[in-house]
Amino acid sequence: MRRVRPVSESRGGGPGRRTVVTAGLSVAAGGIAGGGRSRGAHRAAGPGAVPEPVSLLRTSWSRDPFARGSYSFLAPSPLGAKARTLLAAPLNGRLHFAGEACSSEAPATAHGALESGRRAAVEIIRSDRAGRRVVVIGAGFAGLGCARELADEGYEVTVLEARDRVGGRVRTRRIAGVPAEMGASWIHGSQGNVMTRVLRQSGGRGREFDYDSVTGRDAAAVAELGRHRRKLDDVEEPDTTPVSAVLPRSPSAALRYAANVHYTQEYAADPDRLAVSAEWEGRELRGPDLLLPEGYDRLIAQVRGELPVRTGAVVTSVRHNSEGAAVRVRNGPQVEADHAVVTVPVGVLKAGTLAFDPPLPPVKSQALEALGSGLLDKLWLEFPYVFWDRNVDVIEFFDREEPGLWSWWVNGWKVFGEPVLLGFNAGRTAQSLARASDDAVLASCMKALRGMRR
Repeated sequence: MRRVRPVSESRGGGPGRRTVVTAGLSVAAGGIAGGGRSRGAHRAAGPGAVPEPVSLLRTSWSRDPFARGSYSFLAPSPLGAKARTLLAAPLNGRLHFAGEACSSEAPATAHGALESGRRAAVEIIRSDRAGRRVVVIGAGFAGLGCARELADEGYEVTVLEARDRVGGRVRTRRIAGVPAEMGASWIHGSQGNVMTRVLRQSGGRGREFDYDSVTGRDAAAVAELGRHRRKLDDVEEPDTTPVSAVLPRSPSAALRYAANVHYTQEYAADPDRLAVSAEWEGRELRGPDLLLPEGYDRLIAQVRGELPVRTGAVVTSVRHNSEGAAVRVRNGPQVEADHAVVTVPVGVLKAGTLAFDPPLPPVKSQALEALGSGLLDKLWLEFPYVFWDRNVDVIEFFDREEPGLWSWWVNGWKVFGEPVLLGFNAGRTAQSLARASDDAVLASCMKALRGMRR
């Protein structure tokens, strides 16, 4: 789900941009969402004016009870990145965990989720525990990847998904006739990436995305952030120290904007909530990032294949011991199995809405405390015509009154050939907008777009 290029390389090199699922995350769509016409859509605009949008789509992942955020981030903690390994470790050889938050190699990415699901499947296949019945909770990339591997090996697999669709924090809708990713958007580090192989198998195409093809970036603000970021190399306890420790207590508006673009929009968390070591976790990503002009849902379908999924199955509790597992489903029969695989997002695990019997041991609770559930929300806008620079991939905006608000946009015209913009908000800024009405969000973003024209 992560997606913006670093201001500069930090110690050891940054991990590169990471997606998702972005991503993605249930959609909160109001009166003019879903491709509907907005009021005033045909109002005439004067020369150089910003026209009103024809339609919009927006997300509100923090309000989705089956996501409770967008993707995980590493919070200041003595555990550091070890938290992900501890969260992923099985219990009794019967209860297994997968998902992007469990990926030490590619956290907060769609391909990290898929890899973790397949890792859990191998864990079960190689287990010395008897039995070939497996229940998988969640039908995102982690759950589908795990279930598909097991089914191909002849296991009896039941996949339970709370939503009425598969994909989890990947959801592709349509605006202006083109795919609008509400969650994961990019394949990050396409060279040697398992998701790139899935893309090829699906027959889909990827379009290279150039983060340096940008307009509106404030070079002085970026340089100011760069001067502070050099101090990160001198931090003695990077696991327990927040990034904000190297920033002034009263940062300038320029520094707040630059920190938002580099940190908050990348990790879905503000600098005071993000561990310094978060920049260095995960393996180095190689090759360009790709956008998918035909939609991420194509890849979900490829991984799923003919695998049956029981949708609308809200799991309330998991009972487990050395003999097996039993999963309770709201308004449905209990599912008993030899192994259970939990792939729900870290935000759901932290909320405690999924009960475990016996409760998760302290080491799991400590791992969950060391991981945050970040928030990155999107706003897709369709316009009657293009009024912005057609030739760039990225549009940045520095609002000196509200730095970080509507600061990063993707030019949909260059990707899809349609007059579409995709705007992002993250961290506390996204939280402040999460419960706002469509009209209020639209008024806020239009103020920003008109501010760009001045």
